[in-house]
Amino acid sequence: MRRALLLLPFARMLPAAAEEAGLEQVMRGLAGIRERQSRFTEEKVVPELDLPLPNEGTLSWSAPDRLEKHTTWPIDEVLTVAAGQLTYERRDRGVRRDFALAEQPEMQALVEAIRGTLAGDLAALRRYYEVGFATDTAGWRLALVPLSARVRGAVQRITVTGTGTELRGVDTEGGGGTSRMRIAPEPPLAPSPPAR
Repeated sequence: MRRALLLLPFARMLPAAAEEAGLEQVMRGLAGIRERQSRFTEEKVVPELDLPLPNEGTLSWSAPDRLEKHTTWPIDEVLTVAAGQLTYERRDRGVRRDFALAEQPEMQALVEAIRGTLAGDLAALRRYYEVGFATDTAGWRLALVPLSARVRGAVQRITVTGTGTELRGVDTEGGGGTSRMRIAPEPPLAPSPPAR
């Protein structure tokens, strides 16, 4: 009985320590992937609209910090983040805008949720979020709650899900609406047939 009482404080610490070890293992695995290409589908639910707003396209990641979200349907637009800059392009209209992420704290926090996860950069995630981590039979889940009250005004929570070193989803809750992105790895290119 006495031994059980002495171990009681450690019983609470073991799950947290195991959670931290699992989180660090997932982050190391993600950090080992220097480049990736994925497809995404996304639905944005806005309270003022009766139907969700769907879109789809590709996500590209190149370490150390280049992230591109290319929406191919229903419109063609590209968001690229690299070296502290965000570039928005809508080529069909000849639109291109560049922003310094440091001047857009809400956007920077949203970008870091995905970029920091893909980079396996736990320190970057913790700069912007309280980070929760859990695993289940489907894979792992990061719960990201913004540390900044200003950012929380726009985004209350981001949940990133994955299996192994693959991201599978990013759900964002904020402003009364939600965004649900589902991600699947792009199949590798088939090898070219031998030349005759």
